[in-house]
Amino acid sequence: MTEEGIPVSAIITGANVHDSQCAIPLERMTEQRINFRSSLMDSAYDAKTIFQFVRDRGRIPIIDHNPRRKDSREAFDESTKEHYKKRSVVERANSHLKDWLLPDKVLVRGSKKMSFELMCGVICLAAIKILEQFILPSLI
Repeated sequence: MTEEGIPVSAIITGANVHDSQCAIPLERMTEQRINFRSSLMDSAYDAKTIFQFVRDRGRIPIIDHNPRRKDSREAFDESTKEHYKKRSVVERANSHLKDWLLPDKVLVRGSKKMSFELMCGVICLAAIKILEQFILPSLI
C-alpha cells in the first residue's frame, strides 16, 4: 500500500488511456509482489513490445491474437487454450462489478475515494459469490 492507501499494483488513469499503455508498468509492479510464470492478456495487449517484455522477464506471454494485426501467429495449443479460458472468470467478475455494483457516474474526486467505491463493489461481489456457493447454492 502506498501512503494514499492505493494497492501497489494499481494504476489510475483517465478514460483516454488505452489498456495496452499500462501493461508494462503493471507487469513490473506485479513482479515486485509475486512470482508468476505466465502473463495472461486479451487481444488489446497484442503488441510486439509487450510480448518481448514478458519474454525478457522469463515468463510466458499468453496473449490472444488481435485480428486487426496483419502478422500470422500460431494458434494456442490445447493446454494454453485451457489456461486462457481462466481469463473469462475475471472478465465476468469485472462485468458484474461494472454493470451492477459500481455507479454509472463517478461523483467523487481523488484516488482514495474512488478506491473506496471500487472496494465496496468488490466486497459486495465477494458476498454475493459466498452466498451463491455456500449459503444458498440451491437458488443457482
